[in-house]
Amino acid sequence: SSSSSSSSSSLPPIGWSGQQRRLAGHSKWANIQHRKKAQDNKRNKYFNKMSKAIMAAAKEGEESVNPRLRSLILEAKRSGVPKDNIQKAVDKGLNAVNGQGDQFEEVVYEGYGPGGIAVMVETLTDNRNRTPAELRHIFDKNGGNMSGSVSWIFTRKARIEVPLLTTEYDGDDNANKPEAKDEDDSVEMEGKALSEDEIMEISLSLGAEDIEAHEDIRIAEVFCAPADVKEVQNGLEEAVGASLGFQFVAIPNSKILLASEDEIEQFTRFLEAVDDQDDVQTIHHNAELGE
Repeated sequence: SSSSSSSSSSLPPIGWSGQQRRLAGHSKWANIQHRKKAQDNKRNKYFNKMSKAIMAAAKEGEESVNPRLRSLILEAKRSGVPKDNIQKAVDKGLNAVNGQGDQFEEVVYEGYGPGGIAVMVETLTDNRNRTPAELRHIFDKNGGNMSGSVSWIFTRKARIEVPLLTTEYDGDDNANKPEAKDEDDSVEMEGKALSEDEIMEISLSLGAEDIEAHEDIRIAEVFCAPADVKEVQNGLEEAVGASLGFQFVAIPNSKILLASEDEIEQFTRFLEAVDDQDDVQTIHHNAELGE
């Protein structure tokens, strides 16, 4: 399902619909202004987080010999992060190798969110005292706790996104790049779109474990063991003729269904609070949100 993958995205985990509902009493203009400000704040926060991730990855070397850095730069460009921001982050990361600039460590914190949901929070921090203290406060305040290990509930995998050729066009071979059902949901990817069968065949021959096709956004996700990511990525890039990014994700082995509106609202509020903490990069959880 795509729910596991969406939880692993670096983008903010939820939108602002709840905020809009609470502001219904205000004038429409005030509402629009507030929403725009909220979205701007969120975008700036996301840009900062991407810059920090690029900085940390750049410590492992130049883009040409560093697949992780290449993937992050690709994601940043697709997400509209300005080129200057990207270049500054790369330069800072390369300088940090020489003991200059910011020194960030990758630290994963574990615990349970409201409703007993297992949560793993990946951070980039320059202060091992501040980050856990702030996260513990967020967990406690939202009905969770940061006690106990939950990593055993997840399996670590690499995820590669591939442009998908959709099949809903009466077998017309010329319909190579059909329009997505909703333009806002469409993700522009470079390279030749492949059919689900082609992606499956190529991926499995390269050692991938699973693929999930999302026709509505014209993307297939290919999952493989972290050790196999280079081989799978290279083979798929050859097939589509373009660079493809990858992310390391934590896939839950079992999920807990949150069925009631109250449970869902409480958990999404918790997710948003965690994501708001400046050092947080990625949140993994095993909640399945009911309709």
